[in-house]
Amino acid sequence: MNPLESLWRSRKFWLAVVAVVQTAVFAWLPGFPDEVWQAINVILLWLIGTIAVEDAAGKLGIRNRPQGTAGE
Repeated sequence: MNPLESLWRSRKFWLAVVAVVQTAVFAWLPGFPDEVWQAINVILLWLIGTIAVEDAAGKLGIRNRPQGTAGE
């Protein structure tokens, strides 16, 4: 898969685009509370980080095991 195609399919990329767009729009709107768009950015960055960890675990072959099955 070419790099541009994988970028267009990347959930992390699109969440980052949404974060940048919403930051620009909400910063431009007069009177919109900074705390609200900053909180939205925190949520989006948390989602990006969670997806990155999920992707890394998938590449390393780490799977989520049900409790009590470790070492079996």
